[in-house]
Amino acid sequence: MSATDTTVALPLPDAFLAALEEAEREHPEACMVLRAVRSPGGAILDFEWLWANPAAARALGRGPEYLRGRRLGEVSSKGGIAGRLDLLRQVVESGRPHADHFTEGEVLLQGTAVPLRDGVLLRLRDITSAQRVEEGLRETLDWVRDVLESMPDAFFTVDTDWRLTYVNRNAAALTNRSQEELFRRVLWEACPELCGTPFERMMREVASEESYRLFEVRTGRDRWHEVHAWSSGRNISTYARDITDKKRVQAERDALLAREHSGRLEAEALAQRRTHELMAARERLMQSEKLAMAGQLAAGVGHEINNPLSYVAGNLQFAVEQLTPLARRPGLQDAVGEALEALREAKEGAERIRVIVRDLQTFARADELRLGPVDVHAALEFGISMAMTHLRSRAQVERHFGQVPPALAHEARLGQVFLHLLINAAHAIPAGAFDRHRVTLTTRREGAWVLAEVSDTGLGMTPEVLQRAFEPFFTTRPVGEGSGLGLSICLGLVRSMHGELTATSIPGLGSTFQVRLPVLEPIVHPVVPAVRADDGPCRKRVLVVDDEPQLTSVLRRILGRQHDVVVAHSGREALALLEQDDAFDRVFCDLMMADLTGMDVHAELSRRRPELLSRFVFMTGGSFTERARAFLQAVPLPRIEKPFEPGLLHSLVESSPPRAG
Repeated sequence: MSATDTTVALPLPDAFLAALEEAEREHPEACMVLRAVRSPGGAILDFEWLWANPAAARALGRGPEYLRGRRLGEVSSKGGIAGRLDLLRQVVESGRPHADHFTEGEVLLQGTAVPLRDGVLLRLRDITSAQRVEEGLRETLDWVRDVLESMPDAFFTVDTDWRLTYVNRNAAALTNRSQEELFRRVLWEACPELCGTPFERMMREVASEESYRLFEVRTGRDRWHEVHAWSSGRNISTYARDITDKKRVQAERDALLAREHSGRLEAEALAQRRTHELMAARERLMQSEKLAMAGQLAAGVGHEINNPLSYVAGNLQFAVEQLTPLARRPGLQDAVGEALEALREAKEGAERIRVIVRDLQTFARADELRLGPVDVHAALEFGISMAMTHLRSRAQVERHFGQVPPALAHEARLGQVFLHLLINAAHAIPAGAFDRHRVTLTTRREGAWVLAEVSDTGLGMTPEVLQRAFEPFFTTRPVGEGSGLGLSICLGLVRSMHGELTATSIPGLGSTFQVRLPVLEPIVHPVVPAVRADDGPCRKRVLVVDDEPQLTSVLRRILGRQHDVVVAHSGREALALLEQDDAFDRVFCDLMMADLTGMDVHAELSRRRPELLSRFVFMTGGSFTERARAFLQAVPLPRIEKPFEPGLLHSLVESSPPRAG
């Protein structure tokens, strides 16, 4: 205390302080008594602590004994109690209590000061948590209000007395009134136009039943809203969405259906037809998936058949060649001739099996997109063989094939096109008149194009039908008997091969479908002069690599009379043999083997002995993995497919490249 001020105060009774101490000792709120410090002239200069309960001491971070006699500035900061000196002075001088909020440290306190004999009784309550809750609630309410105001639809709430407790701007806009005009007013008084309407009836049902209703109301001459109303505690909430466009569409649809009842029936018939067409398309897609699976199965089965078929056909050819000279000897003609005839028939049967397997593999390769030289006649023959079950009872097949070069096409896809055109021709011919009807196949060359025509003497097409023949889903067959996709798919396949598919037809006389494909001029290879018999024997060394013992045996048997044949039964064995002896003129290597594949052998020799690769010929059974397809496209080495002709084997051996030295 300085020399210029003094404490002038009336002492409080000790009994009062004792009673206050006893009453406030365990109270959770802070309570303290501050005594005024006056100047000699009587002015209040400061306040000092006379007494404080434990809660007050904890709030100020000091002990009760420390506080007693301390002034405000010695304990509190300017932002706390010390900053409320003028307010406390006013309480003492006016004799009236006062409440205030202030911060002491990080705690928000609510203080209530009561005058008390030249001092104040100050009670403090911590309202920090309450303030945070209030601020959070205020922020949440602001967020909810922003959401409700920004939504594109109308929303309002009413209490149990039908007073509007909230109205967003879109709801107010519906009534052509402002939000301020509507707030806290009774709904039916603020909007009398709603009285007696279905809207009022539904709202009162929600209020009485405390339930939920969904209904539509007209809110203007040409305006409709979909209303959701539900009871929520003491309020009824209402949400209205503008459905004017939806109602307009419905009205237009209803008017159209009312004006044209026959048009509706036609639309239903059309929808039913399209449904059947989509179902047919779905069945066709499922059939395509089945064909794809069948193709994969055909590729695997063809590979397994081709291996034994190779040595069966080879052995039959070898037996025929061995027995033919014996059949010319006197006395053996009858016995050997009959056996020779049986072998030739067996050889023909093996050839038929080979053709069937080849046709199956044609389907298996249908997804390959590479174009190359294709024999159009072979593709037509494939289509005839596959469609013969449809043609046999309806028409005779006539061929008028000309001299045509190979076409740039895709063998499997072209075969599918001809197959469908032939089946289409068969369906155009009525059954039971086999002798009177023909299906004619014609080929010729016109400039840079190869033309193939499929003509029938069937019912033909009218100009209207012919104009739409290639449209997807268009068909003249009964529902369930045709999807209308066949000719459109054929057109897409031919165009993918840079060709064109056209049709001409005369009702009652038949139709002609013409396929135009670009010519692929053959590459002229230099003719290798044949080795004459008087030039003397030219025996060469041949290595056969295959994991089928019977196949290696037949190759040894076919080639062994003119050449020296060495056999390796695995890729690993072949690599070991070539490390010790590489003096082979030709190497026949199977592409797919269990130990090391032909591709693995090629990769290893490319790294260690690349000069040997020019002598390789790969043998395939028709089953190609993705790796095998990529390999055959990337590696420019000859390949032969099983079963193979003996003459081809001899030709490949005789045309082998010369060995070094």
